[in-house]
Amino acid sequence: MDMIPETDPFGRIARFYDADYRDHTEDLPLIVDLAQQAGGRALELGCGTGRVLLPLAAVGCEVTGVDSSPGLLAQARRKLQEQRYLDRVVLVQADLRTVDLARRDHDFACCVSNTLMHLATQADQRAVLANARRHLRPGGTLLVDLFFPHLPELARVDGLQELADTWTDPETGHPVHKWVVRRVDVATQRIHVLFIYEEVRPNGAVVRTEFPFLLRYLWPDELALLLEGSGFQVVERWGDFHGAPLDSGSERLILVAQAV
Repeated sequence: MDMIPETDPFGRIARFYDADYRDHTEDLPLIVDLAQQAGGRALELGCGTGRVLLPLAAVGCEVTGVDSSPGLLAQARRKLQEQRYLDRVVLVQADLRTVDLARRDHDFACCVSNTLMHLATQADQRAVLANARRHLRPGGTLLVDLFFPHLPELARVDGLQELADTWTDPETGHPVHKWVVRRVDVATQRIHVLFIYEEVRPNGAVVRTEFPFLLRYLWPDELALLLEGSGFQVVERWGDFHGAPLDSGSERLILVAQAV
């Protein structure tokens, strides 16, 4: 079994990634629409295995995808090659806080699917947003999508081990069960998360892959202040991918900002 270097923790779960997020498509029409409205030169910060890159490339956008994980980027490159989109997409392995691209005139940038929460301090989250601004033209659009933190729900899941999903691995045919454990620290707005993937082999043996990581959630006004301090003007606050107003019952925290 190949060892995944410690510098690539996401590489540990790269082979589960696409199956795990197979039903996560609700945001794609909004992302594609905003990118096309803005002008078509798009940047995704935290592109993973290309879930967003492919539909952007499919409508003719020129896309740059940045991610720190070589394992996830390898999956993205394979899928882009299969769809013959590599001529429209540039993949860059780099830190979202410090990546320095030659192109500084992107029309649209996005940081979606809770990606910003993987930066464990407010300073690091601000650094990502400021770097997004550096790579956008004046008037360019940034979309940030996070989960909305509901304290009662965070209290409910604190310390529980929950079965999050089950699927059949498309390559091996083996059943995979995904468990999630969360430890919530309200004082620091951090969630210590453990994903456990249990793959059941034909002989009944269960192979466990554990993936611990840290999230820092944000409140709406906090995110707005970070954006404004990074050179943006917030123009929309939505609670879902269909443009519903953000309120206390929203499941998502979605802000659209314009580079000033």
